[in-house]
Amino acid sequence: MPLRFKYNLQGLDPKEKQAEQKRRWLARQMEDPESAERIRAQNRASKRAQRHREKMLKESPGQGAPPRFRRQIPATTSPGVPSVQHSTPGIPQSTSIDDILIDPVLRSPVPPRRMVDADVMTDPPQCIPDTTQPLSPPNLDFISGILGVEVPQQSGTVTWADGRRTVLPCVMSKGIDICEDTDVAMVRFLSEFPESKPTSNNVVHLQRDGLTRGQLQQSISEALRHNKPVIIRGSGSNSAPALDVEYLETNFGISPLMRVTIHDVAKRVMDFTHPHKNGTIQQFLDDIDDPSKIQCILDIPLSHVGLPPELQLLDHGLVYGWNQTTVDCPIKSGKVHPDNFTTKSWALLHQAGFVSYPHHDADGAITFVRIETGIKFWVVFRPKHVLSRTALQKAQMLFANFAKNREEIMLTWDAEVITLLDGDLLISSFQPAGQVHAVYTPNKSFATGGHLHHFGSLHLTEISRYIDAHKAQFLTNQVHGNALETFQRMTIALPRLSSSVELYHRALVGLCLMVINPDKYKASNNDQGYKIVESESTERAVAIATAIIHHFYKDTATAQRSYRSGDQSDPGELVSEEELSSCLRLFTSLTS
Repeated sequence: MPLRFKYNLQGLDPKEKQAEQKRRWLARQMEDPESAERIRAQNRASKRAQRHREKMLKESPGQGAPPRFRRQIPATTSPGVPSVQHSTPGIPQSTSIDDILIDPVLRSPVPPRRMVDADVMTDPPQCIPDTTQPLSPPNLDFISGILGVEVPQQSGTVTWADGRRTVLPCVMSKGIDICEDTDVAMVRFLSEFPESKPTSNNVVHLQRDGLTRGQLQQSISEALRHNKPVIIRGSGSNSAPALDVEYLETNFGISPLMRVTIHDVAKRVMDFTHPHKNGTIQQFLDDIDDPSKIQCILDIPLSHVGLPPELQLLDHGLVYGWNQTTVDCPIKSGKVHPDNFTTKSWALLHQAGFVSYPHHDADGAITFVRIETGIKFWVVFRPKHVLSRTALQKAQMLFANFAKNREEIMLTWDAEVITLLDGDLLISSFQPAGQVHAVYTPNKSFATGGHLHHFGSLHLTEISRYIDAHKAQFLTNQVHGNALETFQRMTIALPRLSSSVELYHRALVGLCLMVINPDKYKASNNDQGYKIVESESTERAVAIATAIIHHFYKDTATAQRSYRSGDQSDPGELVSEEELSSCLRLFTSLTS
């Protein structure tokens, strides 16, 4: 007979409410046969430990109960070969749900194995795995060494579709995991999707070795133009650094006193839209191994880092938009929004167990990420069928209420899990503009990345910003105020653009529409009073965009109707260089 619960908790006093929440949590665990058997085994082990404790107390009446530790501290056998020190089974003072859920197997001594880093607990692969062979066992375990150290001992575990095992998010409060109905449910959902393989039709896998700089850039550009994420791997060092103040300051110039905004999971459970608190890098790192917390820092500015040198030409917004238009359009006011440059490169700092829910990045930007230390499961979603603009917006809105719409999400979206590891010389992920993605960080990690705009992907930028203008508060993250300035500069660059840069019809029209009608692309979650104002680049950019639209269409309304029909991920036909030059000849004068 199923357990009966008090579904309305409002009338209960705090003790009754707490007891009811514990009953629900335990009942959910017992629904899974494997979990139920594990709990029963734990109960038996706890009872034996209790009897042993009572026997010891009788034999040693003058001594108290042995100490009970909340955390385990990793120890190293030598400076070069770190290992994890596991405690032997302790003798609990009393039996509680917390004690019951500690697997006695985890208390047993485990022979140390050679590991790259005690925080990551895995050896990074040296190349893309063979799609015909399973991953080697050392790459499947992302649990060893972090239970009771980085995450609570009571943390659940999950096996992903490719066999990798990770902890589940866990923040304990008064004996229960407050993440059970939210973050845990989301990670279990994400773990069901298959690992992205080199044979994938939706994700492009590149091996850095053997590709020239030109081939690498061309392959990435083509993939992003066709709305496909890219994963690049290359052989390199096997050493993973310790994630501490010295590492961040020495390698990236990040001051431990830098003030940051910290995202806290416990606060997010209480209020999903306001999970923030103020702090410093030092304070965050002081807590990074605190099992009672799950926190992260997003968007640490790293303007001096950016793309690797061999990939820097992919940033068309910077290379052509800003670098090559200041003579045609001088910045006389001296006013340029800092986000035009601070968003080009940033860092992400995470504790173990943090999950970012499905969303797309703001401003229709392409995103690139490199894992410096740690691991991330980057889950990319793709509609199962070609969708109209309205249907695509509705499909993305399903993620705003995951619990309610789970079945419809599974019917509407496909997804693949890209596993990003540290240790390689080059391991980067590029995702297209507007790419819906979720990210789970099972171990503490530090990643660098940034945003860029590319002429071949502006049709995806346009649809992403169109959706943001209607539903950004549900679907995207931080809003920046720089995008329009960059698009105007990219438009001004068109008359003098190198013939080596390919332009595609729908991508080009998308750029022009964003420049001509900027008010239609103002994100709906911008609550900072941001207003679209004209700058030195506005007049010239609008004139060029209007000339292009009138060359291909009767007027802007006709262009918009044509542009918004059909497959919104299609970049369109390649634009003739001669045809574009003829309509923009007026803007190539050297005397104006």
